[in-house]
Amino acid sequence: MTMPTVEGGRPIARFRVFGFPVTIDISFIVIMAILGWQPGGALRDFVVWLVMVPVAVLVHELGHAFVARTTGASPSIHLAGLGGLTTYLPTHPLSRARSVAISVAGPAVGMVIGLALLAYGRGAGAHSELERSIVNTAIFTTLGWSILNLLPILPLDGGQMLRELLPGSPAKRATRAAMVSVVVAVLGALLALRFGQVFAALLAAFFVLSNIGTIRTARAEGSLDVNTQVVRLLWSGRPDDAQDLASDPGVQPLIHSALKAVGPDPAGGRAELELAAGTNADEAVAATALLLAVHRVHGDWGAARDVVAGEPRVQADYVLYAQTFAFRSGAKRESAEIGQAWLDRTGPVLVEQAEVPATIAYNTACGWAAAGELDRGLAAFRRAAELGFTDLTAVDSDDDIAPLRPLPGYDEARQQIRQRALAAADEARPG
Repeated sequence: MTMPTVEGGRPIARFRVFGFPVTIDISFIVIMAILGWQPGGALRDFVVWLVMVPVAVLVHELGHAFVARTTGASPSIHLAGLGGLTTYLPTHPLSRARSVAISVAGPAVGMVIGLALLAYGRGAGAHSELERSIVNTAIFTTLGWSILNLLPILPLDGGQMLRELLPGSPAKRATRAAMVSVVVAVLGALLALRFGQVFAALLAAFFVLSNIGTIRTARAEGSLDVNTQVVRLLWSGRPDDAQDLASDPGVQPLIHSALKAVGPDPAGGRAELELAAGTNADEAVAATALLLAVHRVHGDWGAARDVVAGEPRVQADYVLYAQTFAFRSGAKRESAEIGQAWLDRTGPVLVEQAEVPATIAYNTACGWAAAGELDRGLAAFRRAAELGFTDLTAVDSDDDIAPLRPLPGYDEARQQIRQRALAAADEARPG
């Protein structure tokens, strides 16, 4: 499934572990190889490093993923750049305590394994150079990196926990956590230089720059119109944080209705939005978008489908948001139904303006394929090709579309996507 935002990178491996989809990007292997290479060092130790690091990082991310799964989410794991990332979409807003539990789970797993290996190394001990190399590397990448991850520096797990534990609104918590991160990272850089650890100092400097950027971003978001802030919080699944802004005098009536719908008066708030969507032409688009955001908060994907099917003014961007969140929360059939409802009532679309519609069609194909509706999935895939879908990497590597590949007609649609992708690449090539 293609998400609304496109992430860079070049995946070199995709597989599942305990049901979690795992992607390994080439950037992860390259950076880990650079970190592990020691001129004059034994080739054996370098090979052990290259094998153990992905395993250790994957185990760490599995700790996050297992706890995140208890929220009803369907987590996925990505190894890229300097480490791993577990992404998930809970079916309901999470408390701060649950968010902290998810953050601490990764380092906790690494520490348990690392301490066990440390006890083994000091007890029975290794019987060969190879075994010693394996044990020492495993201790470093589990116990050592887990301790590092608990430092109160964003985006490390310790920084994530700090952000949840601090008081204030989301923007204020993010700013305060980033400020603490900058101070700790500066101290870490000075300490690393004191002991001649140049790479550690550079890493700390990277954290400093990253968190300065976070402070600027948080302040910019805090300066946004309050109505925009509320809408973003609703789509992010954070209704409690959105409610904190309800008393702001700048909140518009439709936004108040949405806050009622996710708070004290769900039925009344939805009724007000539905009335505005159906009778007030000036407010219809905004009211419809807010209805979809409200249904996203409640995880009521059937209601979201009905809005898309019944409201002619719904914008494609919001359909894509609702469809994506439904799919990522595990409601794959409902995700397909949302996209199909929009496709069924949408007439011809200019290919030059069809990036979002094409993505909706492709995601609809993924949803039908996951639901076992292969004929409907193939029809949606063909529609994506007709609308100008160009993400050939997704088409060829996406597990969600895999059930459609053996079907007659798939290759023709893929070839159409391939031709458009090549044409787009030619247009983007300098000169």
